[in-house]
Amino acid sequence: MRPVALEGDLAHFFPSEVLQLLQLAQAAGRLEFTRDSERVDLWYERGRPVFARTSGLSVRAGELLQHKGIVSAQALGRALDRQRGEPHRRVGELLVDQGDASREQVTDAVHEVLRRIVYNVILWRDGHFRFLPGETAENEDITLDLDLERLILEGLRLADQERAVRAGETTA
Repeated sequence: MRPVALEGDLAHFFPSEVLQLLQLAQAAGRLEFTRDSERVDLWYERGRPVFARTSGLSVRAGELLQHKGIVSAQALGRALDRQRGEPHRRVGELLVDQGDASREQVTDAVHEVLRRIVYNVILWRDGHFRFLPGETAENEDITLDLDLERLILEGLRLADQERAVRAGETTA
């Protein structure tokens, strides 16, 4: 295991500040956020997040494809059943093999899931972070190449929108 290069408490640093620092440093490695029993990992290359994973609740790409009406519940069920026998294969890959979704549709769904993970962690106000330089996302064939500034702004906009809905306000 590589040594930790940066770590801290989210009571003192917002996640967006940590993300921006790694961008400015053109960092490569894994940024880990933890709070209670939840963990979010973000992998960076050349200062940009390229992959994300969470142990917390998150929508899955197959569920997103079903919600958007791209695949049926039966098609997703078939893919999940097949995955039990082939655990090394991803549900999206199985949906493509079955002819229920295109590779582009699966890629778009995975990108949306990854962005949602980042949006969620941007809103954290407690927990800890640590950055482990040099770690790479192994065996990830669908990665992001996001503009971090736009990603942060979109995450904050979605948070404002959600707060307004909870407060009973309407958004234009």
